[in-house]
Parts: sequence; structure tokens; C-alpha cells
Amino acid sequence: MNNDYQLANKTRKELKLQKLRRDILVSEGAQALDMILEAPSPATLIQSFPDQDLYYLMHKIGVHDFIPVLALAVSSQWEYILDVEVWDDDRLNTHMMTQVFSLLFKADPQRLLRWTIKEKPDFVEYYLSQKMHVVIREHDELPPEDFDDYITLDDKFYFRFPDQQSSAEEDPEGELFPQNTLRENGLPDDAPELIEQMLKKLAEMDLSVLHGLFLETLSILPAEAEEEQFRQKNIRLAEKGFLPAHEAIGIYQPIAGKNLRPRPAVATSETQVIDPDIPMPPMFFTQFLKGDNLFVKALEQIITQGGILDLDRELAALINKVISADRIKIRNRESIQKPLEKTMSTLSLGLEVLMDGSKARVETAVDLIKKYFLEDIFRTGSREGARLQATARKWYETSFIGTKNLPLSFLGESYLGIIGGLMVQRPMFFADYADKVLYRNFAGLSDIRSTRRQLDEIISLDDFLNRLDVDIATFTFGVLTYKSMILTLWVRDRLGLNRSKALSLAPIGISEFKDFFSQLFNPDGTIGDTQAKDLGLWAAQASGMHEADLPTALQGILYRLLQELESEYGHVRTQDLDPRFMPMFLLTGQD
Repeated sequence: MNNDYQLANKTRKELKLQKLRRDILVSEGAQALDMILEAPSPATLIQSFPDQDLYYLMHKIGVHDFIPVLALAVSSQWEYILDVEVWDDDRLNTHMMTQVFSLLFKADPQRLLRWTIKEKPDFVEYYLSQKMHVVIREHDELPPEDFDDYITLDDKFYFRFPDQQSSAEEDPEGELFPQNTLRENGLPDDAPELIEQMLKKLAEMDLSVLHGLFLETLSILPAEAEEEQFRQKNIRLAEKGFLPAHEAIGIYQPIAGKNLRPRPAVATSETQVIDPDIPMPPMFFTQFLKGDNLFVKALEQIITQGGILDLDRELAALINKVISADRIKIRNRESIQKPLEKTMSTLSLGLEVLMDGSKARVETAVDLIKKYFLEDIFRTGSREGARLQATARKWYETSFIGTKNLPLSFLGESYLGIIGGLMVQRPMFFADYADKVLYRNFAGLSDIRSTRRQLDEIISLDDFLNRLDVDIATFTFGVLTYKSMILTLWVRDRLGLNRSKALSLAPIGISEFKDFFSQLFNPDGTIGDTQAKDLGLWAAQASGMHEADLPTALQGILYRLLQELESEYGHVRTQDLDPRFMPMFLLTGQD
């Protein structure tokens, strides 16, 4: 009974801390800092934060203002900051190491030195070996003349800092503290100054340890040390769900609904007992779980029903895999929104796919979440975008624009947006600023179907153009798009300008074009049925098809072309035509 009481008491305390941590995470920077430092036991509160939450807070509050908090953090929380900040894939970024060491040195210099030398000696020795030269003077040797630029603390070990270009100049985006922040906050970014301060402090603490550090720095093999540190870093991050990018990318591996693993019997979290010895999952992303998508609605209903045991851990692990696969650094509110929105959207899409075309209902989505793991639902949604991407890439290999070496801009703004979203590494939905963004993640089957319909139109258009015997070399003037190509070829044919088998894209003289233009529009500025049918007839003849066999998608494209002509030129008088402002045709002012 006594143990049960103690466990229940610990659970109450942890739940109280959990609520306080959640309130801090959703507060503004200055208020969050005050809540931390004014807590009854700041050290206990700070050390209870999951590493990811504390790291997020550091960038939300500001690295300089966060120094008092870091002074009370545990070494594992320091280590997480190093793990996510100082690595560029599998290489250590010594410029970033300088910045993080500067921050931690300000927080607690003695503790930083004790911790790195006792627990991460290879790490600090690698850093020193890349930043300075060390020379040992024997007791019976005179200081060489070229020792003027060396520094010594004991007249035995001499060190200096060779002139070298800062890696910050090579990687301007790799900044923990941007340069203007450095000047404003006074945080040292200069490696020689920092290292000299660290070595002087270590000499004050224990000169013999400094001697040992110098000797080991001289004997270290940088490549081996870096490889071992990389291995250990990967192990630590993998425990938090951050797999190496080449492994985490498996989250995008498509999976069919029939191959999903069933979840074991679901237990609610109402009676969950919190064990303080088990690390809590990060909570910083929960404040962003908002929106109108299907997954968020289902999650809210699950929470109302009592929740699912460890679902928050499962969701955190999934988001971490997306972050790792996309190589994102979570430093502020904006950087977390991108992977979180992708996760929520793809989960919503996966739920709709698993509903097998039936109407999307929140209750059904709740049942699916209880039945399948979130990762499998995510992969089911990712599969839909991957299939569209595979179709687009396969089409492009033998496409008209590919074989003719035409730019994708040939497809026009709308179709270019569709193909551009499918050609990137992670396929995106072309929103065309309908949601105030140009591209966003696929959020439902309606996005997939819309993109599929437009991709089918592009493929149909490309097949039509492939059937035309067009001499691209004859294009010499104007803006070449599929619109200007089709309309110019039509006009040239009806004016009798095509005198060879190959269709020419030579520009049409404006006076000849005016004759065609005057007959194209009705007095009210509309295009009559006769002219519209004529365009379809020409398309069938030029492509070697029967008019009745023209694909529906191509007929739609031709119809919209005529609609655009009506909108752009329907009320323009023939005598006012100017080739400079008519990009839908290839025209010249000369006859």
C-alpha cells in the first residue's frame, strides 16, 4: 500500500508539472521565461522538460535570455542541443560548435569543462584539434623565435590559432545565433577568444588536466573521433525517434491499405499511471494541433473519449521521423509548423483512403485510429502522392516537352504549378494561393482527384502535341507556350500559311492576323459555335484523328482556350491590336 501511495503521489506531482510545462510552452517568450524562473523549484521544472521541449523553448525565448535556464539544465539536455545543432549530416560543423560551446560556457563554465572532459573527451579534443596548433617546449629548450604568436599558460605548452576562413561564410544558413544577434547579445562567436577563455578556466581548476587535454589533442585521429561521435549521436537521437535521414525516409515508403498492421487492443489513458523514471514525450507540437482536417477532429474526439494509451508518444515519434527525413531543424514556431502540417494532412489523407471512397466521417476516422498505427496510416496517405509523382515522372521521360527540350513553363502557369508540385522530392498540392500559399501538402482525396484530373489533361495535351509534325526550329519570335503554339498553328493553317508538311511556328504578320481576328469574334465579343467547332476540326485533322475521337480532356483544354480568348480580346477592336500585348499568339508587327 505504501508503494502504491508513493507512486500515486509521484503521479500527481508529475501531472502538475506536466500542466505547468504545457502552459509554459504555449506562452509568449518573456512570459514563459518568467514562469520558469518564478516557479517554486525552477531546477526541478527545467530538468523535467523533455529535451525537445527545452530546445524549442530556447529558440522561442531567445538564446541569450535562456542562459539562466541552461545553467539549471541537466547534461543530457545540453547534449541534445549539441546533437541537433553542430552536425551537418555526418560532419561536425566547428563553427556551430563554437556557438554552442559559447552559450554553455556562459551558462556554467566549470560544469561545461568537467562534463566535456569526463564524458565527451573525444568531442572537445576534436574541436580543439580543428581550431588550434599545440607545441610542447622541453625544459632545456629556448622558446623558438617564431613563438611570438603562440600563447602559453605554463611556459611548457604553447598554442596558437592559425588564420582560416570561418565556416560560417561557407554556410551562412548554419547559424544558432545570427550575426546581428551576436552583436546585440554579446555572445562570442570568435573561436580563439572562446578557446583561450576555456583553457584559462581549466588551468585555474586543474593544470594537470589541461596538460592531459593538450597531449590527447595532439594525438587524436580526427576522422576516427568524428565517426565515433557520429555513431553515438545517432544512437542518442534514435532513442527519441530521430532516426538518421536515410532510415527515417522509410516513413514515405508507400503501403497499401490491405497490408496495414492491426493495432493491439486499445487501452484508454484515463487510468494511466505515470512513472517518473520513463521520459515523457515532447509536448511543444501539441499547441499546433489545430485546424479543420479530419485527423485533428478525430484526435479531439479520442481525447474527449478518454484518449488512447501512448498515442501522444506514437504521434511524437511519427513527427520526429518526418523531421529527420526532411532534415528540418526545429528552432522556432515556423519550423515546427511545416512538418506538423505535413503529418496532419497526410494522416487525414490516409484516413480518407482507408474509408475506401465512402463519405469522410469523424466517427469512422476514430475507429481507424484505434485499429491501425499512425505510421501505417501516414504511409497509406503518402502512397497517393507518390503514385501521382511516379505517373508524372514516367510521362515526362517520353513527353513532347522533354524530347523537344522545352522548359516546363511551356505548359502555362496552371499546368506548370501542377507538374512542379509533383516533380519535387516530396510531392505537393498546387493550391495557387487559394489557401494563401502556392503549394501545400495533400490533405484529402479531393486534392488527389483534382491533381489527377489535371495531370490527365496534361498527358492528353502532350499526346496531342506529339501527334503534330511541328518544326520547333521555326520558332524565332514571341512567347512559346502550348496556348500560343496551338492557336498560332490553327491561324496559320486557316490563313494558308503552312506550305510544307512540317508545321511552322514562324510569327504571323499583324495585318494578316487582323483578317482572321475580325472573323473570330461575334459583334458582342463572343466566339461563335462555328469558330469553336473549327478549332476542334483543325485539331483532329492536324493530329490525324477523327473529330469524334478527340479525348474529352483535350476538348476541355480547347474550350478553355477559346474562353480565355473571349476574356482577353473579346472587346478589343481590330484596329487596336498590338503584337506586343498578345502573348497567346506568335505575331510580328511586320508583314
